Amino acid sequence: MGAIQDKHNIQAVLFDLDGTLLRAEMTLFVPRYVQALAGYCATWVKPKKFEQALLQAIRDLIHEEGDGRMTNEERVYARMRRDLGLPEERLRDSLEHFRLHQLAELRNLIRPIPLARQIVQECRRKGIPLVLATNPVFPRCIIQARMQWAELDENWFAHLTSYENSHYCKPQPGYFRHLSDLLGVKPQNCLMVGNDLQHDLAAVAVGMPAYLVDTWKVERDGPEWPCLYRGDHGALQRFLSEQLS
Repeated sequence: MGAIQDKHNIQAVLFDLDGTLLRAEMTLFVPRYVQALAGYCATWVKPKKFEQALLQAIRDLIHEEGDGRMTNEERVYARMRRDLGLPEERLRDSLEHFRLHQLAELRNLIRPIPLARQIVQECRRKGIPLVLATNPVFPRCIIQARMQWAELDENWFAHLTSYENSHYCKPQPGYFRHLSDLLGVKPQNCLMVGNDLQHDLAAVAVGMPAYLVDTWKVERDGPEWPCLYRGDHGALQRFLSEQLS
């Protein structure tokens, strides 16, 4: 990417996590996470039935925008209670057991991106508020572990989205509006940085400019959003250097 002709008044940057700030084999990570929880709950419900219900609950968070009254965590618990009769306490216990005894086994599925770490640090040095805008379908402990394995410090970010503190998911407009409101920064002054053409670029629906990091881009079925800026991590670093100077 060459020199930027038009400069935005960027007052905050929202960074996606998987594929943007770290490399993750999520096609392996998610099934192993779900299977571990299912195994803990096996005396209550058959593992296969548990796995199907939890995966559907996660899909619903992404594809069905709620009314904003329930957190994503509450929606998952409600779905599992409705479909399986599984008490919230049992699911909480399974998550805690997973965190303490099995989460570390997934470390080999996460790899750092040194340049991405450098980009975040350069933004911090310019005093720009940063948000870790990962899709909030996981508990905070799962996100924190992936960050740690990728050598990213949670304290670098003003906010981290997880299913405990979020009421919406990407690509829902409410997700981006909430973060804009939380920061006290208008959407047009926030930059969404991510590698997912459907989920991350959906930020433009609320007037938020977006940068597609195409090093490991993700394409899904769904609407195609206009993309003014794109490039690999090196191009992103140059773009932010010019925009935030």
